[in-house]
Amino acid sequence: MSSCCSTADAHAKPCPRCGHVGPVVGAAPVRPHLAEAVDGDWQHCANDQCQVIFHLGEHTVDTDSVVTQVGLKATDKTTPVCFCFAHTVDALAADLAEHDGVSEIKAEIKAAVADSQCACEHLNPSGQCCLADVHRTLKGFAQPVPVQR
Repeated sequence: MSSCCSTADAHAKPCPRCGHVGPVVGAAPVRPHLAEAVDGDWQHCANDQCQVIFHLGEHTVDTDSVVTQVGLKATDKTTPVCFCFAHTVDALAADLAEHDGVSEIKAEIKAAVADSQCACEHLNPSGQCCLADVHRTLKGFAQPVPVQR
């Protein structure tokens, strides 16, 4: 695996709103949502109950100010799963349908990661490799839909 799959959390601080301590991601994944984001140890708050997505000290970027969905938050926006190659939940579903339940997108992402062609540590809000999210998303499509009575 490439170095995109590891993060350094030595400077991690709790989210100012919920107290969750998330990974340090830096300014790169924040800038698409906040162009004037200062350099620093920005963190991603992965608590799906909290409106904060990124924070640096008391500075925050919340679900109302992002341009795409980030992780499990801002559910009314486009849902990216792979930030490096712009694959969405809808694209993964279409890929499975088109290829008889086998994801060609996942294979392409795995090959790109193996060739160090990703930049997850800069583009993924969590600062981590997206392959686990891709796998989890694909596995979710395989789950039977509960029958409502």
